Amino acid sequence: MAKNKIYQQIIDYVENNPGFIKYNNMHAIELDDCYAKMEAILNENSLNQNGTAHGGLMFGLADTAMGMAARTTGKNLVTINSQIDYLKMAKGSKLVAVAEKLKVGKTTAVFRCNIYDDKEVLVATATGTYFFLDDMKVG
Repeated sequence: MAKNKIYQQIIDYVENNPGFIKYNNMHAIELDDCYAKMEAILNENSLNQNGTAHGGLMFGLADTAMGMAARTTGKNLVTINSQIDYLKMAKGSKLVAVAEKLKVGKTTAVFRCNIYDDKEVLVATATGTYFFLDDMKVG
């Protein structure tokens, strides 16, 4: 299975998914071995009552970026545990999530994700544990 085909399949999924990812203006920026960089464009639907990025959006972006990074292994997966720490209020026009592996095993993987605002200030950090289901079908 060629890595570039797997990477393109992951990017296509993110860019063409009609659900949560698209609704929340998330886009793939970069993908490599056990690494993903994504952004979420902020708008009025992304904000909480204080006018800053909603924590749920930040959590969803982190989980999506870590899931993308984990899928570069060629496996389908599900999240089995995740945690986020909010460090600063996130303001601006977008958020950028950078996910990378901490450990990849045979059946599970652990990833870390840092989220930055559009001024490159670290606003949150998350970890996620993923369970591998089966090999991705590439076609």
